[in-house]
Amino acid sequence: MVSIVIVSHSPNLAKGVHELASQMSQGKVQIAVAAGVDDPENPIGTDAVAVMMAIEEVYSPEGVLVLVDMGSAILSTDTALDLLGSEIAANVHVCAAPLIEGTMSACVAAAAGMSLIQVADEAHNALCAKYELLEQSAKLPGAGSIGIDLEHEVSGDELEFEWQVKNPHGLHARPASAIVAAVSSFDAEVWLSCNDKRVSARSLNGIALLGVRKGDKLNFIASGNEALPALEAFIALAKKHFNESVEEGTAEPPRPTRRVTTHQDGRLCAVGASEGIAIAPLWHYRPSMPKAPERDFLGYEEEWSRFSRACDTAQRDLADLVVRTANAGSKSESEIFIAHGQMLSDPELGEQVRQRLKEAVTIEKAWEQVIEQTAQAYEASASEYMQARANDVYDIGRRVMALMTGETGQQIVLDEPVILVAVDLTPSDTAQLDPEMVRGIILEHGGTTSHSAILARSLGIPAVVGLSGIMSQSPEGEMAIMDGSSGDVWLAPHAEQLDNARRQAEELTRKREQAQAMAMEKAVTKDGLALDVFANLANLEDAEKAIHCGAEGVGLVRTEFLFTDSEQVPSEQSQYEFYCKIAAAFGDKSVIIRTLDIGGDKPLAYMPQEQEENPFLGCRGLRLCLQHVDVFKLQLNALLRARVEHPNLKVMFPMVATLEELNQAKYLLNSCYETLQHNGIAAAMPEVGIMVEVPAAVANAGLLAKEVSFFSVGTNDLTQYVMAADRGNDTVSYLVSAAQPAVLRMIKQAADAAHEAGISIGICGEMAGDPKLTSTLIGMGIDELSMSPIRIAEVKQAVRETDSIKAVDTAEAVLNASTLKQVMSLL
Repeated sequence: MVSIVIVSHSPNLAKGVHELASQMSQGKVQIAVAAGVDDPENPIGTDAVAVMMAIEEVYSPEGVLVLVDMGSAILSTDTALDLLGSEIAANVHVCAAPLIEGTMSACVAAAAGMSLIQVADEAHNALCAKYELLEQSAKLPGAGSIGIDLEHEVSGDELEFEWQVKNPHGLHARPASAIVAAVSSFDAEVWLSCNDKRVSARSLNGIALLGVRKGDKLNFIASGNEALPALEAFIALAKKHFNESVEEGTAEPPRPTRRVTTHQDGRLCAVGASEGIAIAPLWHYRPSMPKAPERDFLGYEEEWSRFSRACDTAQRDLADLVVRTANAGSKSESEIFIAHGQMLSDPELGEQVRQRLKEAVTIEKAWEQVIEQTAQAYEASASEYMQARANDVYDIGRRVMALMTGETGQQIVLDEPVILVAVDLTPSDTAQLDPEMVRGIILEHGGTTSHSAILARSLGIPAVVGLSGIMSQSPEGEMAIMDGSSGDVWLAPHAEQLDNARRQAEELTRKREQAQAMAMEKAVTKDGLALDVFANLANLEDAEKAIHCGAEGVGLVRTEFLFTDSEQVPSEQSQYEFYCKIAAAFGDKSVIIRTLDIGGDKPLAYMPQEQEENPFLGCRGLRLCLQHVDVFKLQLNALLRARVEHPNLKVMFPMVATLEELNQAKYLLNSCYETLQHNGIAAAMPEVGIMVEVPAAVANAGLLAKEVSFFSVGTNDLTQYVMAADRGNDTVSYLVSAAQPAVLRMIKQAADAAHEAGISIGICGEMAGDPKLTSTLIGMGIDELSMSPIRIAEVKQAVRETDSIKAVDTAEAVLNASTLKQVMSLL
């Protein structure tokens, strides 16, 4: 049987498609998912290795059909096929069908035992029925391939059965899939006819094209060797109403909509998207796309030329926005507009425009139709993240339409500070906002993952999203209060509410300004205990930002990016130059270089590994390097050479579990040093530390501490290993918190072992950047915290507000807590 692989940027979207397809195929088809990336802060993306593993998981000699959403999903799948090798790749077909409809159709066809080509055809034709039923296409390309037969004459050898459909919603997806499953296995030609159309009963798309409603007469027709048993199977299914209840009241409930809570004090509460408090009059923003002008069609070439010129200009404008946003915020926010450029250059978008131009539709109207259709497709997604992308489509649409019509884009010009209220904002709208004039944002739509919310956070503008009906409920010019942390909004607040909000806003501003003003100063507790606050980084750009944010050193340089960005092993010289530049950027401040931390979950082509059942419990980190000594020695040589010029450089080994592993790594480091010296190449031994990120390292901490100069706790991995809970698994997400009592006790045990041996200990996981935990970590004896640069100022301020003696008492209470809830209440 053909297997299916779903490749999507969104884990939630893929999960929903998988569940729906499994229902359609009654669980008969092997389906694997490769969706998202291993990044807790931004899990949206695709991973070629994950795609490869998904294909291997469900591989069948009968074939594997891969359905992708767009963009990097296609590129990742291409890379996965290269990694798989020609023998397996030859039986894998990548399908351009729409992800949701295509997967449903493909799974039903696969469950019916169809060939890979037939399954792919079903997937490709998945939208034909929708176009027909919505009367959006007068001609269905490829309709013959899904079995439409309007002129067939009934022969005497055919058996026929008529049935009046009683299903409340007619023959929708589930009844249709039941028909395909029931009759496809017979050696017979099987057809359904209704409303003067006749289609193959083996085609989910064909059945959908019939548009069968409750009360319609449906004819089943069969001919061939097994026509009679096929007919009997259909009759049996029809009498069960195609496995569906026909009682009144069985209609599916409407899709739930987000409700806005109204409290007794008149407060409206939706979703906080960007923290902060704003107090100002409301101002309604109503952006709109310029209207397509009424004019004559000028011919295909002229119309397409107008479109091309507008797109070229739009791309230049987007490139300018990338630079301006990066200068004002950070690289991650500027990538929003890089994504807009990629969406605009999507060949499928252009092809849809071309098709409309061939029908003599003017370019403005063609573009208007394509943008609306594309945005609605995103809005119909089961994933909130994908729904939020509809706003990006509208943003691109407005930009290009303004250029084609000559209308200038809507500028936000204000005379006084306001709270901006809108149905939604595009990223381009948000990027032009002046935080001095736009004190807050309230939106009816959107979510915390929308690009507008991300930009609002980067600009420091408080924002609330999902406040349905706010445009009609709030008179323009009326004073309001909004809290971007809680999602609370007060319309027409009374004097006491205004006074409270002003005090809170002033306190937040004071704390933020104080933290930023002191970002470059040392982090010292109230009673004089100094704590090192370092940065985690991966490249020179990160280094510059870290220094600007007040980093006192580097607690973790992720060297794996040097290796993953290269198709071959990075040379010793290129590594040496990179380590020198990073170390030089920080002068005499400590810079800890972590050796290559990669494994079965993220393999390298030039470091081949056997397939592992569970790569996170397999050969990764130091284990892998000890198996590929040739690659490991290149890195160690580069580090030893860089240490000569930069005494601040230190080396850290990841994923250490046993003393034997550590001794092997140290032996190799000493061996490299002696070889360099023997060859007359300057080298210097660095301080050596280890990552404490597996429970075995904690259990062996007393022994390991005697062999190194420092510990650094990787709380992200330590948490998932201690709790036996994968960070990417939603069903156990409640366990994945570094504040779990068991994890905190592990950290304390490692800290005690480090101090007993006279070495330092730091934290370099996400936990380090959480100010709520700073005091507790100080009380547990942590000497250094390393985090994302953007969090440094706030954590430094949390250190300054801590009394180290009292922190010991706080830590003791936290360590004695029984549950995560108790820990959080103490914090």
